[in-house]
Amino acid sequence: MFDQYINMFSPPPLGVTQFTGDIKYIQKIVKENQFESNGGWNSISNDKWILDVPELIDLKNIINNFIRRYVLKVFGIDHSVDITQSWSTVTNNGEEHPVHFHPNSYLSGVMFVKSSDDSSPLLLHNNIKLPSISLDLYDGKESNIPPNEFASVTASTFSVAPTEGSIVLFPSLTPHGVCKSRSKDERIIIAFNTFPRLPFGCERETNLVVSRI
Repeated sequence: MFDQYINMFSPPPLGVTQFTGDIKYIQKIVKENQFESNGGWNSISNDKWILDVPELIDLKNIINNFIRRYVLKVFGIDHSVDITQSWSTVTNNGEEHPVHFHPNSYLSGVMFVKSSDDSSPLLLHNNIKLPSISLDLYDGKESNIPPNEFASVTASTFSVAPTEGSIVLFPSLTPHGVCKSRSKDERIIIAFNTFPRLPFGCERETNLVVSRI
């Protein structure tokens, strides 16, 4: 008997790259912004186009190049996907950000600008699992079963460590959030949305998107 196990459908992968420039400089520029309370959660910058400030243009170009590589590698498409809005959040001890997704966006991303070893991770939620039934067969006992190679497919969540300088990219409809911070240090990120540059699609397939103004 020969068993086969074939991955079928899964969400597009998480993209991760590392900023190798001067992270202290990025921290300085971001902290010059004004922040406001975000409904009792963490604080968000008043500037919702933060990657467009002149001091961060080089960083924006680095992120744009990463987006281009991701789209080419994952979707096999050589098409420009532009950063739209971008902003920063600060999470202090006892603060959190509830699970949400980003409408009107294609891919979203987060750059960890300032963090410590005990900072809260970015928690991504699996939105491909059917909600009609949920069975957990784990009984809590120790087992000699080898590690599950399909764990990333069957898991409900995926945790992304908040490593300073790390930039992550994921589909905008992926639910994500930040658990309540237990750290005494502030956690600062830059977040951004994207959208494909017009026009895109194929006229003969009737899915062309183009401005006719």
